[in-house]
Amino acid sequence: MRRVLMLLALLPLMAGALVFSDDSTADEAGVGVLSPSSEFVELLGGDEDDDDHVTLNELRNATLQNFQYWGDGSGVDVALIDTGVSPVDGLDDGRLLHGPDLSSEGGIEEVAFLDTYGHGTHLAGIIAGDRNGAQGIAPAARIVSVKVAGRDGVTTVPQVVAAIDWVIEHGQSDGLNIRVLNLSLGLAGVDDHRGDLLSAAVERAWDAGIFVVVAGGNDGDTQAHLDSPAIDPYVMAVAAVDTTGNIRRGYTVPDWSAMGDGERNPDSSAAGRSIASYRVPGSAIDEMAPGARVGNDLFTGSGTSQSAAVVSGLAARLFSILPMLDNDDVKTSLIAGAFPMEDYPAQRIGDGAVDGQETSHNLWFDVPAQVHEPAAGDGTGIVTPTGATWSGGQWNGATWSGATWSGATWSGGTWSGATWSGATWSGATWSGATWSGATWSGATWSGATWSGATWSGATWSGSGWV
Repeated sequence: MRRVLMLLALLPLMAGALVFSDDSTADEAGVGVLSPSSEFVELLGGDEDDDDHVTLNELRNATLQNFQYWGDGSGVDVALIDTGVSPVDGLDDGRLLHGPDLSSEGGIEEVAFLDTYGHGTHLAGIIAGDRNGAQGIAPAARIVSVKVAGRDGVTTVPQVVAAIDWVIEHGQSDGLNIRVLNLSLGLAGVDDHRGDLLSAAVERAWDAGIFVVVAGGNDGDTQAHLDSPAIDPYVMAVAAVDTTGNIRRGYTVPDWSAMGDGERNPDSSAAGRSIASYRVPGSAIDEMAPGARVGNDLFTGSGTSQSAAVVSGLAARLFSILPMLDNDDVKTSLIAGAFPMEDYPAQRIGDGAVDGQETSHNLWFDVPAQVHEPAAGDGTGIVTPTGATWSGGQWNGATWSGATWSGATWSGGTWSGATWSGATWSGATWSGATWSGATWSGATWSGATWSGATWSGATWSGSGWV
């Protein structure tokens, strides 16, 4: 079976969604910044009615149908590059592992690896949560969290590219089996995947055998194309549908779900409105939108971030029961099994809403590899790193070359005047520096450096950390 380069893209909205923002800071080399969506609080505000949300079990039933009795995601790891994942109840039984913390909080012991924003934990619950009989799409899959954004929900292109390359390098080492990568992030304003750094990075992941699921975006029709790297034709780009009515033929499409340009459209859609998943008490979004809380430990989130998480869980189930499938097999099968919605064009929903049962009846094997112009082709100016490994510094709260970034330390360890001290999770404090009993082989990452520590000419110290 052939493999080709593929892109992964990112995007969010939500309780969920991080987005590359045009009004965020950028360095002189044009490095983009991911920041919270301006629509974020408005969308959450629309989810305040506890009777108008989709529970995890309702989400499973609507998405999987009878396929929920096939496998459970066991043996498959899903990498989640996001705001971190906190080991709340339902994610604290050894199925949550932490890769590096590349966020601005990575050097702060009290919050390193934890989800101080609240986005990543919400998505992790959708993918693999399992609590009191309520389950995510693939409850036996493991989540490998790579944190790229802290309490402000902001990250940069270099941080995300570094996270993707970490997943590529370690996806089949240290006991991991990363077959799926979820990127619920996005950079607006990129109208061509060729020459796009994010697209080149996700293509490397796809070529390494990692199925990349990307949120399409939350900008509705305000731009004429999907966000980067969903714009890349290789990845699985996902739009959102509203399933709160729980009537399949009554599904609608939220007006904020991004549209394609007629050539590169979403590949499929999935539930993305008012999904009730795991809450991180005291996180940024928890404090911004208290009306979105459901009971004491759930929170409703809307966006293509949530939709991407649904598809990531479904892909994990497929790889769990049919590990011989490759990326193109899974993408073709998911598209072939999508539930058609004749009232909406492909620019809005791709081939329709993903459907586990129909996918199981439309499985494709040995699909010819996709052939598209690569993002890092001749004349793009992108230099793909080869043979690069992670530097000898420790992760798990340790330092990058002296514990400072651009000569500045991370002030005080407090955020918005509130520290995380005194907070407990399911009766256990965060002391001890291990997570669910799992550490990373001594907490070091092998050998050398990242191609001289620069990214296409932009240094890490140049872009700043917002």
